[in-house]
Amino acid sequence: MTSLNTSISTSLQNNSTREWIYYFDVMKGIGMVLVVLGHVMLFTFGIEPPQAGKFLYFHMPLFFYISGFLAYKQFDNIKVVGKRFLTRGLVLLVPYIIFLSLYNIFAGKSSEIIHNLFAGGGRYWFLYDLFILSSFFLLYEYCLRNIKKDWIYICLFLLPLIILIAAKYTISRLNFLNSDVNSLQSIITGLVNYYRYFLIGYLCKKYIIFNNFLFKNSIVCALGFLAYFVAWYFYDLHNIALIFMGTLGALIVLQWFVINYMPDNSKWTKLWIYIGRCSLGIYVIHYFFIPDLSNLLHPYMQCVNPFVWQISLGLLITIPIVAASIFTYKLIEMNRWLYMLFFGKIFKR
Repeated sequence: MTSLNTSISTSLQNNSTREWIYYFDVMKGIGMVLVVLGHVMLFTFGIEPPQAGKFLYFHMPLFFYISGFLAYKQFDNIKVVGKRFLTRGLVLLVPYIIFLSLYNIFAGKSSEIIHNLFAGGGRYWFLYDLFILSSFFLLYEYCLRNIKKDWIYICLFLLPLIILIAAKYTISRLNFLNSDVNSLQSIITGLVNYYRYFLIGYLCKKYIIFNNFLFKNSIVCALGFLAYFVAWYFYDLHNIALIFMGTLGALIVLQWFVINYMPDNSKWTKLWIYIGRCSLGIYVIHYFFIPDLSNLLHPYMQCVNPFVWQISLGLLITIPIVAASIFTYKLIEMNRWLYMLFFGKIFKR
């Protein structure tokens, strides 16, 4: 049997760089709007979990899947690995430190900045977790560069997930939890939740057979669609396996839909691409624009059809927040030194 340990799939290589970046940018744009929508429901409406929020449960795994796909690359030179590690650190940790600090200052919680920086980031947890996962995969890939057998390679990448699950289980059984242990438990829980989606994207980039099975198979897409709605319907059971299968199904359906029904030359697609390319800026800035209207709106959120009502009103608030975040991001982007200060790199026009 031909080894699975191939380079990037032939289909991906034959597609232009613009094409595969195009559909990931669209997916990032859609995902980021859903992120803001979810935060509007949580912080503006004050409902947790909102009925509509159960519909959006795949939006953060989406970003880890895309990040994992884009992260895969083989390196034979430790200097190149170190340079890439430094670059990733600047791009993720600089906005993490700057915007987390600014948010705490504006929220009147300056004394909590240091604790939040080392305890998972609070509202900016995504950058914290993404830095840990992307750094680990980078270094781990270098350590496994001489592994030739695919089953050993895959098992070695599953091993850290098993260790994380064991650590999560062990910490949850401790009877003397203090704030530091609770912070560690929260960090490990996040890594357990998102390691698997990062790994799926990572393996999709490496193995053509895995990528094609998930994203170019109409039967798998149909089953993914069904799994997503089943997991949505039974979301309150909090079944880990069910939510995982539903989330994976949502990722499969979304990517299949974008590739097949959203050509890169349409106006709507170009709008989503634009939003997707501003996704980091939207993520770190949108918290400053989210109003707290929970006391005013919370009593009106649970109505006869809360899903439609929450989605409709949520979008009315989400759209201007996204627009304001992009506008602020573009203002920062206009000055290369200001951009470097806030985002850790010089913007290239």
